[in-house]
Amino acid sequence: MKAVVSMPSIRKPRLVEIAVAVLVLLLLWSSFVAIGPGERGVLMTFGAVQHGVLAPGLHMKIPLVQTVKRMNVQIQKSQTQETAASRDLQDVTSEVAVNWAINPLDAEWVYERLGDESQLADKVIAPIVSNAVKAVAAHYDAEQLVEKRDQVRDQIQQQIVAALTQYKVQVQGVNITNFQFSQDYSHAIEQKQVAQQRAQQAEYDLARVKVQAQQEVAQAEGQAQAQKLLQSTLTPQIIQLKAVEKWNGVLPQVTGNGAVPFIGNMDTMAKPVAVPAPRG
Repeated sequence: MKAVVSMPSIRKPRLVEIAVAVLVLLLLWSSFVAIGPGERGVLMTFGAVQHGVLAPGLHMKIPLVQTVKRMNVQIQKSQTQETAASRDLQDVTSEVAVNWAINPLDAEWVYERLGDESQLADKVIAPIVSNAVKAVAAHYDAEQLVEKRDQVRDQIQQQIVAALTQYKVQVQGVNITNFQFSQDYSHAIEQKQVAQQRAQQAEYDLARVKVQAQQEVAQAEGQAQAQKLLQSTLTPQIIQLKAVEKWNGVLPQVTGNGAVPFIGNMDTMAKPVAVPAPRG
C-alpha cells in the first residue's frame, strides 16, 4: 500500500486584502506632491488656503485632507485687441501685448483672492489694459498715436504697471503691435501725405530754379564786369599792338586816305622829301 503525502495548502489572497494594500499605496502616493520649476504650490486644508507657498521640489501633505494647487509663476503673455477714441474723436483699434508674471512669493494670495492664471488674465489684466489704452489714447490725435508710438506705449505701460502692482503681478513689458483707423480716415491720411509730398517736391523744384537763376545772373554779372574791366584797361596803343601781333605782314591792294592797316594814319608818319618834277 502506497503512502499518501499531503502537501501544505497555499492560501490565496483574499480580495479585501488586495483592496487594502492598494488603498495604502494610494494613500502613500497621495501624501507627496512635486512642484516643478517655474511653479509655486498653494496648500489647502479642506479647501481653505494655508499661509505660505510651496517652492519647487517634493512636499508632503495629508491625504484626503490637504490639496495643492500649482501656480505658474513664469512670464506669460496676454494679447488683446482694444478700441479707443483719440482726442480728435477717431476710433483707433490697437493690438496690445502684455508680458506679465505672478510674484512667486504671493502665489497663495493671488489664488485665494483672484483664482488661477486664467482667471487672473480674464478678470484683472484684460480690463486694466483696456482702461489704460483708452485713457492714454484720449490725450493724442489719431495721427500722433502713430508718430509717437513709443511715447504712447510707455505711458500705457506705466498705467498698467501701477494698476497691477496691487494684484501682486509683475509687468515685464508692453508692446503695441498695430494701430488701425477707419477706412475713411485712413484714406484721408493717405491723401494728406500725398499732398505733403507734392508740396515738398514743388518747394524743392522752386528752390532749384531759384538757385539756377541766381547762378545765371551771377555768371552774366561776372561776364559784364570782366568786359567792363577789359574795356577800361584797353588803350589805343594796346589795341594797335594787338592788331600788329595778329597781322600777317601782307598789305592790302587798295588803301584809302593814306591809312595803313594796323599801323595808323600815313599822315602821322614821317613824310618824304618832295622832289620837283623835271621841266619839259
